[in-house]
Amino acid sequence: MSTKKDKFSSKDKFYMELALDLAKSRHGQTGSNPSVGCVIVKNDKIISIGQTSFNGRPHAEFNAIKNSFEKLEGSKMYVTLEPCCHHGLTPPCTDVIIKSKISEVIYAVTDIDKRVRNKSFKILKSKKIIVKKGLLKRIVVTSAIPIGIPG
Repeated sequence: MSTKKDKFSSKDKFYMELALDLAKSRHGQTGSNPSVGCVIVKNDKIISIGQTSFNGRPHAEFNAIKNSFEKLEGSKMYVTLEPCCHHGLTPPCTDVIIKSKISEVIYAVTDIDKRVRNKSFKILKSKKIIVKKGLLKRIVVTSAIPIGIPG
């Protein structure tokens, strides 16, 4: 159960640990993009997972959304890095998240990329999506393998 001091439940931590495991499994195989893991949960059941593709594209969030065989409306996304919100070689993950009607996004680390840093948080919040950040951040940042942190 969550406390005022800790806004995350033990279930939240469990799902983020799974996302971290997904990210670790692709470390070094995602080109110049960070290795990111993503888990989508609905009614306390994992309905999809995704990770950054080989060579960095598509991103973990896109893959998790695409991989789901269930409707994502009302689900919760756990992702190791703040979702992207800019047009690059791929469309913004925030657009795909909003379109899929995911109701909550929890991520471990804020992206250091100036095009993204804290912007995704604001974009998702403006669309009435619950957004929480910092779950297991210490584990990600102090890990020997920098998971979900742009290199």
